[in-house]
Amino acid sequence: MERSLEGPRLIARRAYAIGIWLLIASILIQVMLAGAGVFGNDARFFFWHANINSAVVFFLPLILVGIGWYGRIPRRTLLLTAAISGLVIVQSILLIPYRAPGAGAWRALAGLHAVNALFIFLVAVRLLERVKELDLRAAVEPRLR
Repeated sequence: MERSLEGPRLIARRAYAIGIWLLIASILIQVMLAGAGVFGNDARFFFWHANINSAVVFFLPLILVGIGWYGRIPRRTLLLTAAISGLVIVQSILLIPYRAPGAGAWRALAGLHAVNALFIFLVAVRLLERVKELDLRAAVEPRLR
């Protein structure tokens, strides 16, 4: 049976939920920066996409794992949160063929970079669904006691 969540643990749980919303926003910003880099004539968008915001999308889930652990977020949800950072690593690996010399099928593998971005977003949306379920449970629990 789960112990009552009050005080700092409840604050951590709420911070985790807010963090998931921030993660979704940072992923959407990441996609916007990529689009602006492709369709605009300003290389600064790619700088922000590749260096700044990608670091946010990588580190924010790791921070949220620690906050969520303290707030007693279920283990499977925390593993899914950590998976975002793993997928960001895969995202970087998928750019290796793009930077390789030559063309052909090997270089075309870099197209999976966009597919993986969709997968990252899908995992983040699933996390948001789980957070909504947790909020409902947390709101009902105190009334039952």
